[in-house]
Amino acid sequence: MRKYLVTLALPLLILAQACKEASNQGEATTLTFRFPPGSVYAYLLDSHQTIEQEMMGQKSEIRQTMQLLSTHQVEKGPRDNKKVTVVFDRFYIKSVSANSEMEYDSADSTKQPKELDQIGGIVNKPFSITVDDQGKIVSIDAAAAGTIATPLNDSTIRRMMQQSLNVYPTKPVKPGDTWQTEYVTNMGFMDMLVNSEYKLLSVVDGVANVEIKATIKSVPSDNPQMKGMDIEMTGTQSGTMEIDVKSGLINASKFKQEVSGNMKIPGEVIPMTLSSETRMIGTMK
Repeated sequence: MRKYLVTLALPLLILAQACKEASNQGEATTLTFRFPPGSVYAYLLDSHQTIEQEMMGQKSEIRQTMQLLSTHQVEKGPRDNKKVTVVFDRFYIKSVSANSEMEYDSADSTKQPKELDQIGGIVNKPFSITVDDQGKIVSIDAAAAGTIATPLNDSTIRRMMQQSLNVYPTKPVKPGDTWQTEYVTNMGFMDMLVNSEYKLLSVVDGVANVEIKATIKSVPSDNPQMKGMDIEMTGTQSGTMEIDVKSGLINASKFKQEVSGNMKIPGEVIPMTLSSETRMIGTMK
């Protein structure tokens, strides 16, 4: 009799747990930037990109790999905002084409060519941003940013940080709910406007599983190297994201981008396609 009761109890426990999880899936979840003051977290961004273009009848391909490791320390900011001090701990990039290869690694002095010196200047130069609970950048510590003798400025910092901040909904969401964000980021030498739609798929063990779909469109760039060039590119982005409900940390994110169009220079139109795979891993320290 006791054996029968134990055998019967196990399916009942499993059924009860399943009902509890199903019930939780119907509840609204608040996803915000809610790191407590004093917390420290890190992000590893890993991107692989292929650019194909045709110029004067000749096709060429450029393959790029980029890794960026950053540490973020959270403090209490003005009003209900958070002050986040960011340090880029390591920057790595490798670009390979049929005629050339360039590699830079801030952690390896043998891989620091002079032509890429300016890129390495972003490493170990802390700057601070003030962030609201929706992940929007309220302000940037201009004094800190101004001390960096690199391409980093106010707009560049905003573009670099948006990918890990501008992801939260403006209200609690249930599985199946969607929300939108919009931001400008940089893809290689191009500035791109990204319109993203996020969809909450489920919440399991305190982690929100989110689907990402986005459209991408090139926008005018203030990069002096792009002077005289007109870029018309459009594309799509798709992927998934796991967000820790308690803190807002992006535990993991991965997505693919496919972009195509033309780059116009005086006297020539250059067809281009760009495909990339990017992942981001977040950890609490």
